[in-house]
Amino acid sequence: MSLSLVLTTIRRAKAAPLAKAAVKRRLAACGSISQVRSIYSWKRTLRDEAEALIIFKTTKEKVPQLRTFLEKEHPYETPEIIEVEVARVNAQYLSWVVESVAA
Repeated sequence: MSLSLVLTTIRRAKAAPLAKAAVKRRLAACGSISQVRSIYSWKRTLRDEAEALIIFKTTKEKVPQLRTFLEKEHPYETPEIIEVEVARVNAQYLSWVVESVAA
């Protein structure tokens, strides 16, 4: 088993409910939420938004299910869903993640 991080940004008010739903469904062991300021171009307009960044900790095997869940439940027309494979993680933490997402 290996650890993967899946990142997404979302309106601040929607972050906790989305993270809780993913963890409750055992798609992720944890969803860490941070406040961020996103500056981006959307439909040729410069946007400056207060958002939340959710970093989901899950196994590589659960990533496809988590991605499908986020694509369905995320309120954005074009949600940011980025997968990052973790090069190293301590064994105890990885065991906890694996146990947390087990069916």
